[in-house]
Amino acid sequence: MIASPAIRTLAAAGLAVILSVPAAGPVAAGGAGSRILGKADRIRRGAPVCEIRFVYAGRAAEDLIWNEPCTAVTATMATRADLERLGRWGRLDRFARDFIRALPGGRVLSVEGRASASVYPVGTTGATYEVPVAD
Repeated sequence: MIASPAIRTLAAAGLAVILSVPAAGPVAAGGAGSRILGKADRIRRGAPVCEIRFVYAGRAAEDLIWNEPCTAVTATMATRADLERLGRWGRLDRFARDFIRALPGGRVLSVEGRASASVYPVGTTGATYEVPVAD
């Protein structure tokens, strides 16, 4: 076991050091556990919207509201190759690209409607945020 300088200092002082590492949970194939959990049509302020429930591996599930009915919405967990194929990787700034690379399996929520598309990486604050990639 490799110990940090702080742990070595505590051990040298005769203090017991107990490290606990959680066991790895099951990982879903094809996305390292990141996946779309479902879509559901809703009415919001009198208009149809699509509620998309998704999860990134190791994080709590999240909901996203897209302002179109679900029949007009495509939601996927996209890889860099998927985004390149769609001509969307080039629309991302350096930070968004880095955040996408850092996601489990390199997969990011990608949502496309009739007139626009966005991806939803996790930023430095730990919150998911929208990056428009087509309009």
